Amino acid sequence: MYKRNRKTTFNFINISKDLRRIVANKAYAIYGKPLPQEIQERLNIEVNSIIENRLDILYMITSKLVEKSKKYGYLTGYRGCLGSSLVAYLLGITECNPLPKKYGGFNIPFETFAGVNFNKYLDINLNIATDIYKKICKYLDQLLKEHKICTNYGGIKVINGIYSFKRNIAKMTGEQIGNIVLLSDDNQVYLKKLYDLTNINPKAINLNNVCMSDFTIASKICFDKETEIIKKIIQKTQANTFEDLIRVLNLIYGTETWKDNAETIISNGEADLLQVITSRDDIMIYLMEKGIDRITAYNTMENVRKGKGLTSDMTNIMIKHDIPYWYISSCNKIKYLFPKAHAISYLLCFSRLAWYEANYNKEFNKITKEVRNG
Repeated sequence: MYKRNRKTTFNFINISKDLRRIVANKAYAIYGKPLPQEIQERLNIEVNSIIENRLDILYMITSKLVEKSKKYGYLTGYRGCLGSSLVAYLLGITECNPLPKKYGGFNIPFETFAGVNFNKYLDINLNIATDIYKKICKYLDQLLKEHKICTNYGGIKVINGIYSFKRNIAKMTGEQIGNIVLLSDDNQVYLKKLYDLTNINPKAINLNNVCMSDFTIASKICFDKETEIIKKIIQKTQANTFEDLIRVLNLIYGTETWKDNAETIISNGEADLLQVITSRDDIMIYLMEKGIDRITAYNTMENVRKGKGLTSDMTNIMIKHDIPYWYISSCNKIKYLFPKAHAISYLLCFSRLAWYEANYNKEFNKITKEVRNG
């Protein structure tokens, strides 16, 4: 038996063992033991990469922040590609299951978050309820200070009306391995207060019961300026499922993705909403399904999502694999692509708000007015 640090509830000395044990047990509880080969292989790749690169502590500290938030009664959201990680899902850091759809997931490659051969500098961005924001920031510093793995101790900043608190995480050698950024989020406050008022847990809401009209009404709270374009895309594409809405959100947050691109392709009958490019992940998954190797698919995704278009080699490979012309043309028009995992995080929150708005309108209006007025 090892001795645990009394100030925390997990062992920092044998953190890699803790991470392996926790994620394995969670996976067994969901999918049975032994795990399906596809899941076991994905888990092995992630866990081994995380531990070999000494990122286990980054994941475990993040899980503690989420746990702390839950103890206060609040959910947390995230930004960026964190939801691409199965380990993050199994640790309870995200609600986004990145496994293929047949396993209840959203089919997102780990490379979107970590790169090929773990060559990306990891950024973990959490949305923390404004009510407890300063407490969680203080708790993060407490954990980092105890274990001497932080290289900066700047204060809370305000960026576009949102509080931001950033910590660089370093190995014992001083090498930077990633960032943890905490951002304030009023939406998590809405959900907590609505839960208190209605006694309906937001995580218990069946999101399949959120209709499009409910969503577009509630979207004005979360999107404001984007509400009209959301309505337009929903009408044009006949979006009517949770998966459809993920794609709609990706389209509005991308650059040169909808107008004169996906919109035209759909209008011409060349493809539908499920086939056009909406997120960076769409490209990697689609190209691999067409037989293109993983590294080429990844590099193509990276080029397109950064607005660099396709190289001649990428184009030739796509032609050889019978990729349609409209798809190749679409890749070359895109200037920026949103990560699918980020859209899922937003949509989980927004759909829950939409459900409350539709089913508890009086309480919904009361809470949103209270939060906005401070």
